[in-house]
Amino acid sequence: MVVEEGSTHTEISRAEARIDGSFELREIPARNYTLRVTDSSDRTLCQQFVTIDRQMPPLEVRLPERESHGAGAGAATVSAKQLMHPPQKKAVHAFESALRLSSAGKYADAAGELEKAIRISPEFAEAHTNLAVQYFRTGRFEESMAESERSIQIGGPNPRNLCNLATAQARLNRFAEAEKSARAALRLDSGYLKANLVLGSILTDEPVTRGQGVKHLEKAAVEFASARQFLEQLRPSR
Repeated sequence: MVVEEGSTHTEISRAEARIDGSFELREIPARNYTLRVTDSSDRTLCQQFVTIDRQMPPLEVRLPERESHGAGAGAATVSAKQLMHPPQKKAVHAFESALRLSSAGKYADAAGELEKAIRISPEFAEAHTNLAVQYFRTGRFEESMAESERSIQIGGPNPRNLCNLATAQARLNRFAEAEKSARAALRLDSGYLKANLVLGSILTDEPVTRGQGVKHLEKAAVEFASARQFLEQLRPSR
């Protein structure tokens, strides 16, 4: 489950569904949000607008019916390394603490908890993924890139980590590498809109690839306000 600001699509909180389907989101300010249900590749399965307030009843989310396309359709992929090295309880507790701190905007403190989780369980791929995000938020782009690469090394490539990697690479002006990472994310999931956003923003910088970039931004604009802003800025030059 991912909770985002309704207008900016900035991620506010993230929670994993338990075996019984329940989930818990903590310390979210009362206001309107977009709630996205995602799969293991961070692909959106469904989304809805929700209003969070102190008196609200338990929130219930119903997934749409999905057609089966053969055995294993939609199954999550877990690497052998992850199966051999599941995170210890103390690492999971530190990870959960980091999520609460991140939800409160305490990104440096969240990074500290994730570093603790990784010291306890070095093969904790999701902790590396989230640490990459916290490092990015605090301007530590080289370290963010390294954490995304480490998560990919442990769990294999997926659109979310490849897109995080591309974003950090772009902030370091390593645009050729960022383009390669974003394209790799789209090869895994052509409908991953954040990768379209990242790739589109890179390609529109060069006149020769601007047309390709606009197409990616138009796809991303369905979900991301920043993509729509990019397109508005480009209108005079198109």
